[in-house]
Amino acid sequence: MPSKLALLLLLSLFTQPLLVAQTQTQTQFHKRSGELQPLVIELFTSQGCSSCPPMDRWLSGFKRETGLWRDYFPLAFHVTYWNYLGWRDPFSRRAFSRRQYDYLNHKGISQVYTPQLVINGREWRPGGQGLLPDEAAMRPLVGKLSVTIAGQAVTATFDSLLPSNEGLTLHLALLGSGMATQVGRGENRGKYLREDFVVLSHQHFRGIDATPVSFLGTLGALPGEAREAKRLAWVAWVEQDHLPLQAVGDWLENESIDEY
Repeated sequence: MPSKLALLLLLSLFTQPLLVAQTQTQTQFHKRSGELQPLVIELFTSQGCSSCPPMDRWLSGFKRETGLWRDYFPLAFHVTYWNYLGWRDPFSRRAFSRRQYDYLNHKGISQVYTPQLVINGREWRPGGQGLLPDEAAMRPLVGKLSVTIAGQAVTATFDSLLPSNEGLTLHLALLGSGMATQVGRGENRGKYLREDFVVLSHQHFRGIDATPVSFLGTLGALPGEAREAKRLAWVAWVEQDHLPLQAVGDWLENESIDEY
């Protein structure tokens, strides 16, 4: 039987990556947006869906866009309702499935399916419409968002240009990129999937009626999947009536994570 010291040393080997990631992601983060509305691009996807990998790769292409974290904010929400097909998507959460159904209930989408794109709260079908909507038509002046993360404290303000500030909420997501999965079962059996902008955690905070509107919150526990990411990012956005309005985000500088 191993000694207590040996067990402690073994335990430290398994916990060290999480501690490193937690230290890196819960340090200073401060970003401020412009006044124009960006494109918040939500992809509802699943590793259990055979038609999802091409759209996942399309979303990954935003890594090469110069407007990333200014004009474009891609987020991949992995849903749970295909898990019964034989493969449990390790990034899927029931809350992400509920978010998709919330869009259905609030008429942002006409039906629920994967892969499904929702841009600024409205369903978008690539193809005849093009890969992205006309940005000029979808980018009105909405106001400036400022977000700070210091330790586990989240503070934000939104200098609103909206007619009404009723029902504003701040959403905060931790994204993982370079996520690699060898799928063992289901429709994608045998495929090696490499995915980016995967939502690993998602929190939201209600606004405090003030001028500007302010938000206060505390970060939840860092998800274990963050250890698998080649790169991490915070994205924060303000919503009203299930419509994303303004956003900020950026990669997290992490010397312990190699570039890819």
